[in-house]
Amino acid sequence: MKVLIAEKEFITADRIGRLVSSLGHRYEWICSPEEAAVSLREGPCDLMILSAQLGAQPMARLIPQLRQYQPDLSLVVTTSRNTLSLEQQVRAHGITYYLIKPIHMNELSSVIRHTSQQVHRLSKENHHEETNTWF
Repeated sequence: MKVLIAEKEFITADRIGRLVSSLGHRYEWICSPEEAAVSLREGPCDLMILSAQLGAQPMARLIPQLRQYQPDLSLVVTTSRNTLSLEQQVRAHGITYYLIKPIHMNELSSVIRHTSQQVHRLSKENHHEETNTWF
């Protein structure tokens, strides 16, 4: 599974990256909304962990822009400045999970495992459909 970590803070990105690796997945770390768009244009990811403080652009605009490149993008949004308004904005865009920093790695690990199971299940279903021959 490929995880895209969109985070400005090195320490946070490093902790998340180590967790992702320890769970057997690969990751890419990007530091700006522009890099996120480029990465998604180059190829899909299975899960994006997106900091709400990644750029100056509001999440209500950034999430739809990212979904232009990958409409079914699974998103975990993290924030160090939680407000009800922010949470409502991001949840309105169908995010997978919303985490407040400092991130509890057990929670994030659970989300990553769940997403991995979903990706694996869909991959098996798609492979099964491709190998079936219907007359």
